[in-house]
Amino acid sequence: MKKIVVGLAALVSVGALAACSAANASPATNHSKVVAAGTPAKSIVDTTTSSAPTTTAAPTTTTAPSTTKKATPPAPAQPPAAQAPVAQVPAAPAAGAPPCSASAKACVDLATRKAWLVQNGQVVYGPVSIMPGRPGFRTPSGTFHVLSKNAHYWSREFNAVMPDSVFFYPGDAFHIGSLSVMSHGCIHLSPSAAATFFSTLQIGDEVQVMQG
Repeated sequence: MKKIVVGLAALVSVGALAACSAANASPATNHSKVVAAGTPAKSIVDTTTSSAPTTTAAPTTTTAPSTTKKATPPAPAQPPAAQAPVAQVPAAPAAGAPPCSASAKACVDLATRKAWLVQNGQVVYGPVSIMPGRPGFRTPSGTFHVLSKNAHYWSREFNAVMPDSVFFYPGDAFHIGSLSVMSHGCIHLSPSAAATFFSTLQIGDEVQVMQG
């Protein structure tokens, strides 16, 4: 009977101690140890609950990637396809253009019976109609130069007047003459054309007479 009373007294004492510990515990620290009667000290489980510290993350600034696109370089030009060489053909003179070179100051085309005055390859007068020499008295063709000028020339050989004569070959000249009757080698011009040739051409100027 005494042993039972002693045991009860011990239990009451332990309960009183546990109640005091709970009353004296700090509100900031919540420690609760559950100790079973007769449990060894090493078996005591600590169920202390600790709140993990709250960490405030620094705001993260995210820069959006640039959407600017670089200009695409143009594709290299493709080389032209190889072509067979084309033979160069001299251009034909335009209709009505003189057939003489740029060095000529007077140009005559016997085939078309036309004549021009030229300066640096550019026509300054013409074309005008002419009448060349008759068979047996053909007008010479080639490159010549003005030999002399005579506004009132008289041909003793043919007993004929040759106004506004511009000689480019011995015995042959530009002068006023019939455009319906062939000459004896000279180049007949109308009165107005002969006057223009006489006033324009000077001694030494180049005259080209083409056969056509």
